[in-house]
Amino acid sequence: MSKEKTYTDLTKENQERLKQAYLEGESVKSLAESYGLKRTSLSYHANKYWKEELKLLRSELFESFSSSKRANFIKMSNSAIKVMSKALEELAIREHPPTIREAKDATLILESLDKITRLDDGNPTDIIAEKPISIIELQKKLQQDPFYEEEIEEVEFKEVKEDEKEIEETKEDE
Repeated sequence: MSKEKTYTDLTKENQERLKQAYLEGESVKSLAESYGLKRTSLSYHANKYWKEELKLLRSELFESFSSSKRANFIKMSNSAIKVMSKALEELAIREHPPTIREAKDATLILESLDKITRLDDGNPTDIIAEKPISIIELQKKLQQDPFYEEEIEEVEFKEVKEDEKEIEETKEDE
């Protein structure tokens, strides 16, 4: 039985080839077999010296992949917008009215575009039917709370409409 070589037995040129093959994604096991090395010797060098470099290369690869993916996505989005624009334009100018299905599809497209616009603007995509609670409703809810204390300090307030863009002023009674 012949003694297997270790990584340090290789020439500098073979060490560089081996490292490059590892960084390109070949497994330690297959590299050890092809170079006639002890797997543990190669594994030691891979983990101690090359692992961080491999992580860095992979993160750079994924970053470039995501940026190219982003460019492709934008290109596909632009194409889809052109297709939808042509289809909707044709639907709008043809002589006979759209079918129920066509009208529903146009509405869904409009809804999707509205959501995209809202997301781009940083606004919520769903309309929530929540209205502010009045002071009287709040007092009724508090009275149902078992921890409610009757002696709560009264607060003066001034209601301001949103379109006035003023901040609601409050003052505590002393």
